Amino acid sequence: MKLDPSNLNIKKIFGVWMLRIGLVGCGAIATSIVNAVLEGIINPKVVALYDRSIYKAEKLGRLVRAQVCHSIDELVRKDLDVVIECASIQAVEEVAIKAIENRKDVIVMSVGAFKDLNLYQRLYSLAKKHNRRIYIPSGAIAGIDAIKAVSLGKIYEVTLITIKPIEGLRDSLEKQGFDIDKISEPTTVFEGSFSEAIEKFPQNINVSLVLHLASNYPTKVKIVVDPNISVNRHEVIVRGSTGTIRTTVENTPSKENPRTSVLAAYSVIRLIKDLSEPIVIGT
Repeated sequence: MKLDPSNLNIKKIFGVWMLRIGLVGCGAIATSIVNAVLEGIINPKVVALYDRSIYKAEKLGRLVRAQVCHSIDELVRKDLDVVIECASIQAVEEVAIKAIENRKDVIVMSVGAFKDLNLYQRLYSLAKKHNRRIYIPSGAIAGIDAIKAVSLGKIYEVTLITIKPIEGLRDSLEKQGFDIDKISEPTTVFEGSFSEAIEKFPQNINVSLVLHLASNYPTKVKIVVDPNISVNRHEVIVRGSTGTIRTTVENTPSKENPRTSVLAAYSVIRLIKDLSEPIVIGT
């Protein structure tokens, strides 16, 4: 979706156009956004924050002098341009609906929620009705701009191969009964559809949904755990009528949350920057 800053009611503060944002969820992604603001990488005004943990919200709120809200309803009523969901798959529906109905645009980080395509269609229709936009960052993979372009032709295959260290998959593997201590070499722990992958690895494989939505083609997923690596590796193969796209990204895991890649946080930070830029590069 092409970004159009003119659609945003961005407030002019001290002669500078400033995007006003609210954060729902104050974990690794929100911390990265706040740090980017403090370092001057982006220049939005963080107006409000909400997290079920009041401690987390207050900790981030103090850094950027943002108001800590006690509910999503309270946050979406603030004077905001964009609400950023970086909480959980379970939070997406409530955050998006309440934000849109209060005439706010939304950035969704927990894109795995859209494995429920009915939810995707409902939010699409709601956003269209209220003339709002839902933004989905590229996340931890490369080539989404090219894949969106290729999707205008014919696509024959979309495959994602994700290789992660044990810590990046530990919670999901333990829930599925894997004996982590016995994994001493690269081991395939999943092969199947993107929807099955998200069901079994809800905190780890959101990129498969981004691929599906960008390509409009069922994505095949293979997940490998490798105790000998320290990066999150995503290999994407897309074959279509225009040719073949192959990308490989090796991401450094976030220090705050090893399930999240630093690139995933940077993708939303870049999107925030693009929303207030006069020129946007890429599709």
